[in-house]
Amino acid sequence: MFARGDVYNEWTQLPASDENYTEAAENGCQLEVRARINGDVVDVLVCVYAADGERVVEHRESLPVSQWTVEQGLERGRDYAERIAAGESVGLPYAD
Repeated sequence: MFARGDVYNEWTQLPASDENYTEAAENGCQLEVRARINGDVVDVLVCVYAADGERVVEHRESLPVSQWTVEQGLERGRDYAERIAAGESVGLPYAD
């Protein structure tokens, strides 16, 4: 069970289908990335949870649909999640 936060809960309030990716990293972190079209943006949700289910990062990013596809947004989110889970400082202003 994950300690979901406000960002994840807000994401689930919009009843829209999304593409998703999940992974269990070697260090036990759980990664969850979701992406969907929301009007003129691709919304991307990046979640990383510690092995014990505690939240490491939950972040929602909006990318312009004129420049990004859902698949590209999902790949971007996956890259961020994997780097965060590996302990890298990825310079993300939203890493909480």
